[in-house]
Amino acid sequence: MYYTTLETYKKKYQHRSLTHAYSAKTKEEHEVWKKSLRDRLWEITGMNKCVYCEPDAQYLRTDCVNELIAEYWVIKTEPEIEMPFYLLRPEQQNPDCKQKKHPILIVPHGHGGGKESTIQSQTKFIRDALEDGFLLVCPDERGSGDRREFPEQGDEPEKIRMNSHRELLQVCIGFGQSVIGMAVWDLMRLADYLLALSESNGFLACAGMSGGGQQTVWFSAMDDRVKAAITSGYFYGFKESLIELPQNCACNFIPHMFETADMGELGALIAPRPFFVESGEKDGLNGKSGLNNVTTQLDVTRKAYHIFNENAYPIHSIHSGGHQWVGTGMRTFLIKAMEKE
Repeated sequence: MYYTTLETYKKKYQHRSLTHAYSAKTKEEHEVWKKSLRDRLWEITGMNKCVYCEPDAQYLRTDCVNELIAEYWVIKTEPEIEMPFYLLRPEQQNPDCKQKKHPILIVPHGHGGGKESTIQSQTKFIRDALEDGFLLVCPDERGSGDRREFPEQGDEPEKIRMNSHRELLQVCIGFGQSVIGMAVWDLMRLADYLLALSESNGFLACAGMSGGGQQTVWFSAMDDRVKAAITSGYFYGFKESLIELPQNCACNFIPHMFETADMGELGALIAPRPFFVESGEKDGLNGKSGLNNVTTQLDVTRKAYHIFNENAYPIHSIHSGGHQWVGTGMRTFLIKAMEKE
């Protein structure tokens, strides 16, 4: 017989009252709620502990990844913290783009690799985006890719697929910080740098799968400069997908989050900007009720979009597979989002 604890927390979550549950009925109420929730998330994720610095961007080399030319750059996101990223220029797919200003698309990676894995696993989407004129950026999240900590460092395939999120969380939580808070801070600093480039036209989008979807949702929820957001394999209620699946990566867990808001509220922070959610029918991360654990959260998000009469969003694209990026409709979504601006 085992005397366990987690069952109690499942019940506790079921009967909790969220401090920032979405209840706005007007645009004015939405803006008050939005500021209050963002302020709270800024605090509980530990983003308020991060330290600003100038990016001091450094170009290091050019690599060829899946027959695409990728420039390897590094910026500082905190005084002693560096973030490497690949920058892919659109003229390699569309020569007419040369000498023009470009929209920017950040594609954060998921678990199982770093920036290289993004290009390798989402090649068609990336080629399409380059052809459509996007300046495309694939960064490494803290604890992944070239930012892994010991003992996950190494060039062996099994090491490359690993991350150091558990180690990061176990240390940073003692300082009042979280992995996703640091990731969003880094993406904000990356956006500072990219939007200041002379070749930027000011339009910024973000798209990611799984852990990349997580970064996309959180970044877009916290920063209005993201004009369009795409998440695949990351949009579901916290109870079924995190509390009942606590073996999920440590990057998902934030002190006081389960008392503050659910996924639907994060989506509502993105309103009224274009938002695209892709889900797999057989994705086990959706939780035991499957797509119902996705749609109930999207219903909360849609309340915010209805207030702004943006009833076309969020778009929910469902495929018959599991935890995977399919991409149907995403190219059209991004083009329409640019036209909307």
